[in-house]
Amino acid sequence: MSQIQAATIERDEGYWTHPDLPEWDEGTTRAECESWAADNGGEFVVIRFEYDAPEKLIDSYFEQGETDISDWLPVCKKAGSFLLSIHDTEDGPVALFFAPKDKDTDA
Repeated sequence: MSQIQAATIERDEGYWTHPDLPEWDEGTTRAECESWAADNGGEFVVIRFEYDAPEKLIDSYFEQGETDISDWLPVCKKAGSFLLSIHDTEDGPVALFFAPKDKDTDA
């Protein structure tokens, strides 16, 4: 199996999904998702819009119902990480990053 790699990002109103990310649904368990990440040599990092985006953008989204979040530019600080998805949830948008695990370190 080839491991997932970074892809060109073309956001639509701020949202985007990596073309090689599996199409998980509500029936997919967290363990299945984490297993996929581990099989690809890494882990997920989630950044929540409500804690990361500029306050004006947060207010626009939650108070005025503006769904275009193109001005949100989430960054994962883990070395080698790359974006897998920016998508909406019941609690607002989230950015899902893939962070490769250091192969020299066993926890």
